[in-house]
Amino acid sequence: MESFLRYILRWPILEQFIQAYAWVWPLAEVMHFVGLALLIGTVGLFDLRLLGVGKGLAVAPVRRLLPWGVFGFVLCVTSGSLFVGGLWANIAVHPYDVLIVNGFLQTKLIFIGLAGLNLLAFSLTGMSRAVDAIGPGEDAPPLAKVIAGASLFLWFGVIYMGRLIVWGNLAL
Repeated sequence: MESFLRYILRWPILEQFIQAYAWVWPLAEVMHFVGLALLIGTVGLFDLRLLGVGKGLAVAPVRRLLPWGVFGFVLCVTSGSLFVGGLWANIAVHPYDVLIVNGFLQTKLIFIGLAGLNLLAFSLTGMSRAVDAIGPGEDAPPLAKVIAGASLFLWFGVIYMGRLIVWGNLAL
């Protein structure tokens, strides 16, 4: 299994591309930061509204911003994959080794998975439909508030763990 993972996680074409063009890595970092801004900006705004911040706003108009959050997530996944897949080009460490050893990266990936499960819970519990009817000045149902609070915690955890990843690589 390890040899299979080592094979699929190492992308020599990507490594050569990163080494040949100095602008690739910084552009990926910019994409990652823009993606985070879009993701946290829109999802965070939505979650804060459900938690009662900005109660003068109806939920439906805030929800219309969420596709920008999805776009931000796609940017983050794309650039994050480039970071992991292109590690050999920068620090001559195999991506498999980083995924196995770096607890910060592992925790970040767990937080992303939990955020996805939280979103699934938001949908499956009916809270997604329930909050659409919330008008200005109205409170969200208690379960929607719990899910929104968990969402904020998880996405800020993703950001925090992401900043710590480099420190986990120092041991390699």
